[in-house]
Amino acid sequence: MKEIQQLLDITSSLKKQFQGKLDFSLDGRLVGDIGEALVSEMFDIEIYGGNQHTYDGYHRPSNIKVQIKASMSYNFNYPFDIDLEHYIAVHINPDGTLEVLYNGPGKYINKFLKDKKRKSYRNIWTTITANHLKELNDKLEATERLPEVL
Repeated sequence: MKEIQQLLDITSSLKKQFQGKLDFSLDGRLVGDIGEALVSEMFDIEIYGGNQHTYDGYHRPSNIKVQIKASMSYNFNYPFDIDLEHYIAVHINPDGTLEVLYNGPGKYINKFLKDKKRKSYRNIWTTITANHLKELNDKLEATERLPEVL
């Protein structure tokens, strides 16, 4: 989406103008919305809208419910003790491209977090790193991933 690319270009330009003294990082809600928009186009996901607690949308062809997490850093939240039907985590690069870190059933992430005895934040969410997500993603069967729209 050209508007998202323009936004990323603007923040990069501002950072240069202030010689790196200010970060102008996109974080929180805006990054999440950008990620959801890009992932919804990439995987044919219908977004529910609003701030849904568990799922952000569903995969149109299969009706699989999906939670989408996007970050410009390398840590991601996963809901505490829930086997999500499907979870997609992406890293948004400074140029606006996406790196898909995980695209599969949430049960594998939940099991990993339980096995590692990861502490939760108020029994709401647990943090997982991009590297752990990539490792888990590499173990998935191709049929467990949602296909990208060509």
